[in-house]
Amino acid sequence: MYQRACDFAEKAHRMQRRKITGEPYFSHPRNVAHLLRDAGFRDEVVAAGFLHDVVEDTPVTLDEIRADFGDEVAELVASHTEDKLQSWEARKSHTIEVVRTGTLEQKAIIVADKLDNLQSVKYALSSEGERVWSYFKRGYEAQKWYNESIVANMYEGLKEDEIPKYFQRYAELCDWVFN
Repeated sequence: MYQRACDFAEKAHRMQRRKITGEPYFSHPRNVAHLLRDAGFRDEVVAAGFLHDVVEDTPVTLDEIRADFGDEVAELVASHTEDKLQSWEARKSHTIEVVRTGTLEQKAIIVADKLDNLQSVKYALSSEGERVWSYFKRGYEAQKWYNESIVANMYEGLKEDEIPKYFQRYAELCDWVFN
């Protein structure tokens, strides 16, 4: 399943680039999947890590994900997929709510995604300074609110012994970037 999801996501994102670094977009879902795999998550979660942006950012549908990878992977991807018809604030509020109330696996995918995104921001801050915030539809204050809200809610309902180590890395990086 790992290699199939990797190949599927790479093909789906093949023409896309990351908005900050300009590198091939696939580097992002690959990084997310590796964080999940390294934290010991099962294959379905790692596959969802590879696929977390394909429905949101490509013509691929949830039905295609379900047909190729099964219901569990499709549901994990669905829990992370934003409805682009909603406002930015509504979409981000929904993600924060999923982080607050979701399963460990749902939270793990979202936090891995946000950690990788914030690592790109940190890299860009070192070379571009505050100009990095112009890459986002919403600037610094909105990005700060969103990331800090993820941190404030990501531990909700989890036992200390089940929290992946990268959650703490995300909290520390969020503090570094925004404070």
